[in-house]
Amino acid sequence: MFTINKKILDFLDEETATSLNKQHKPKTEWSVIGLVSIIAVVGGIIMFTSSKFETAQAVSFYRYLLYSLIGIGVMIGFCFFDYTRLKKLTLPMYLIAFALLIFVLFSGGESHGRKFLMIGDVLISSDYLTILFLISFSGFLEKRRGKGSLAIVELLLLAFISVIPIMMLPHLSQSVILLIGYAVLIITAVRKNYFEGNRKKQLLWLIGVGATAISIAFIDILSKPYKIERITAFLSSNGFIYDRVDNWLAISNWFGKTPATVSGYGLELGMPEVTTGYVLVNVIATLGWMVGIALVLVIAVFIIRIFMITRKIKNDYGFYLSLAASTALSVQFLISILSNFNLSPILGMSMPFVSYGSVGYVVNMAFVGIILSVWRRNDLVGTGGESCEQLTAVNSDFKVNQHKVSKERNKGLFAFLSR
Repeated sequence: MFTINKKILDFLDEETATSLNKQHKPKTEWSVIGLVSIIAVVGGIIMFTSSKFETAQAVSFYRYLLYSLIGIGVMIGFCFFDYTRLKKLTLPMYLIAFALLIFVLFSGGESHGRKFLMIGDVLISSDYLTILFLISFSGFLEKRRGKGSLAIVELLLLAFISVIPIMMLPHLSQSVILLIGYAVLIITAVRKNYFEGNRKKQLLWLIGVGATAISIAFIDILSKPYKIERITAFLSSNGFIYDRVDNWLAISNWFGKTPATVSGYGLELGMPEVTTGYVLVNVIATLGWMVGIALVLVIAVFIIRIFMITRKIKNDYGFYLSLAASTALSVQFLISILSNFNLSPILGMSMPFVSYGSVGYVVNMAFVGIILSVWRRNDLVGTGGESCEQLTAVNSDFKVNQHKVSKERNKGLFAFLSR
């Protein structure tokens, strides 16, 4: 446990106290904020142009602005929040998320074959469960340091218990985010020998579990003809949506909106999901290939940057929390980009900060806020997880001690001159 004997402060001179004060000052990662802002601005422009559609694909720009402002507020709130407090809520957060999930599964409202949380006449997507489960899972993992292979079994059980009901909603994209997020967290912990024990056996055992899960998924696909058709369509690049994506990308200009149409229809009628799953096609067709390429490059820099930040996190809980948030954002970006170039099967994955969204937009802003919060306190929180308040109190003592030293020096100088 990181402790400081406050009597040592009495022996620190003014220069040392000032140096320590600067060293333990909270840091803001402005590059992440800047990159998110660029991505969000492109999304705002596309949502504004899409609000002018005269079809069912038209969106409410004012509703988009409302959720954007809420998302920004949530991001700022998380940024200044002491993330170490979340560790105490690990089990309650998991139980609350699971209870909400079961409630939605059996009593939620239904739309387009999927279950939603219903409050009055409003249907709320289950996207909020992603952040609750990943935060709680990070806490479960952190508490199992040195617990051996049994800890891995416990974590896998917690993972599958949360994912299976989500698949029953069904919410495929959310299931993919959680599964990849859990896998990255556990594999990273095993590679760092966080659980201790035979690391090679643990990795081989995880590979066996993964192979079993893939086999079950493959059997499920073979048992349902419509899933076989989807996979076949993707592999052969044949199908209505795949053809439309290829056509719109082919007729788009390098700069500005394309005046061309596909089968006599404009973008709002000639391409489905242009404000959600295929929003990058919308960006390219509306603003041009150069803007689309620039957006993809900015996203790539953003992903690299958040993982670079995560690697530098000193506190175990903060590291896994930041890794979970970074993985969740990266999975959405990568799958969305691949889908928009027909390089991935249709998963219905929206692009963070660009696609039209409500709860999902706020959740993704919360993920960014978590990364900023962990980095902001990287020099304030000890490796053992002391709270920010504990080390801030010590930092305040440095300032008090600095003032006392200066005062004593002034008294001594005054006494000398008075002789």
